[in-house]
Amino acid sequence: MSKFPEYLAALSGINGLGKGGPVQWLFHPGMLFSSRDKWWGDFGTRASAHEGIDITYYRTLSGEIRCFDDTLLVPAMADGRIINICNDFLGRTLVVDPEKEGSEGTRVIYTYAHVLPQTRLGRGHGISRDEVVARVCDTRKNPQLPPHLHFSCFEVRREVRPEDLNWSLFSRDPAVRGINPVFL
Repeated sequence: MSKFPEYLAALSGINGLGKGGPVQWLFHPGMLFSSRDKWWGDFGTRASAHEGIDITYYRTLSGEIRCFDDTLLVPAMADGRIINICNDFLGRTLVVDPEKEGSEGTRVIYTYAHVLPQTRLGRGHGISRDEVVARVCDTRKNPQLPPHLHFSCFEVRREVRPEDLNWSLFSRDPAVRGINPVFL
């Protein structure tokens, strides 16, 4: 079974989104991996393909459609070690090594973007699956976007230094290959 549905269930449970039952997650095409569509503003096209999945909209059992606010807690998808914390265009990004081997000479990393990391966490800290590692940041820097979690998974060459794992590298470097998180 894919880890992604389990992660969405953990995200819902930790935040009490379902209030007595599961929620139905809603995604615009532009929120999905590899899409070139925008899901905000003019709904035009992105300059490059989307490197992950944006999570915010869900339907409750009563049928009400909601989105995250900046109090949403972000759990870890898997055990791992924080290897970098960098800025992104809305907040911060946690870069986590879940200690999964990629193909020869690579490793797999997870990123939790547009968040405010827990202050107790820093580079080198170990984290556990379902442990709260951050909360979603407010999006006042870009009011066209509601608060959301951008989750990505990348295969990165082993020689890339942890401090170099940031959005300049993720979106432009051949040393990095995006992996669709749905298929983890």
